[in-house]
Amino acid sequence: MNYKKSLKKLKKYHYNWLNITFIIILFPVVLILSIICSIAFVPYLFKYTRSGQYKGVEFNTYEHLLYDLEVKKMTNFNIKKEQINEFFIGSGSEQISAITVRNKNSKKWVIGLHGFKRNKYMGLRGVYHFYDQGYNILCFDAFAHGLTYGAYSDFGLTNAKVLNDVITWLKQTFDVEEIGVFGTSMGATSSLYFAKKYYEENKVDWLISDCPFTQAIPQIRFFLKKYMIIPWWFMSLGINRNFKKYAKANIKDVDLLNLGEQVRDLKILFIHGKEDDFIMYHNSIVLYHLKHLSENSNQSQLKLYENAKHSSSMHKNMKDYMQTTIGFVVK
Repeated sequence: MNYKKSLKKLKKYHYNWLNITFIIILFPVVLILSIICSIAFVPYLFKYTRSGQYKGVEFNTYEHLLYDLEVKKMTNFNIKKEQINEFFIGSGSEQISAITVRNKNSKKWVIGLHGFKRNKYMGLRGVYHFYDQGYNILCFDAFAHGLTYGAYSDFGLTNAKVLNDVITWLKQTFDVEEIGVFGTSMGATSSLYFAKKYYEENKVDWLISDCPFTQAIPQIRFFLKKYMIIPWWFMSLGINRNFKKYAKANIKDVDLLNLGEQVRDLKILFIHGKEDDFIMYHNSIVLYHLKHLSENSNQSQLKLYENAKHSSSMHKNMKDYMQTTIGFVVK
């Protein structure tokens, strides 16, 4: 692992004197392309399935989960439909749609966070293996996903607050001895942003972060480069302004490059697939390095899988993934 090399990879999606010079020289072209991209990417960023039919099954249901498990050839799923309790946390205009799977007499909890455009049942897909370890499971639809409140996603910014509210509710409702948080993709970034902003006042015992991104705006620039081929700086003027127009949020705040001191005593396992072409694995290397620098003891870990694309580390490496995540938590 080379932290400096990985940081350099991430910095490719930041402005520097060279691309700023080209932007100035080619400003009319850059402006036109940025406007076109802002229009073209609105459906991708803000118009996605939250309910209704998907591949012949109802989206955000147990049946949708079974379909996804079959596609990914995950055959050891151990949760039956009748074990799942679906309900709402909160009242009024800020209701959070959640599910729980209870382990009789257990006071240990794991909270599963899903990725962008996914739902609470996909969150369950990532943490079900903790049930056999005696954990209760809680998963919820992220902000502006599924049945949870919110009209437009803001790349995990408000979802960190939703997670904080869920953890507070959990502590107030049950006799809790342990809480772990397990996030994937946007859910991983949400969980880390929660740790940065809320952890000192609302402690949890551990956190697992599978394929997070460090900053929202550079991550969107990476999307642009991936899908549009041409250099990102040709078409990324006004990203934050466009997000504010829809989501009413400043996504510049989703920034984990100064993660560290606030979460010094929280142990975190970072996981990433090295074939991830959606969120570069260099994000996890940088985040692990920053976390490691803040620790008095080497409690956090990094696990990279050679063969995994985005959000695929689990089903591509089932046995090792389960052993690694459970081993990190259960000593």
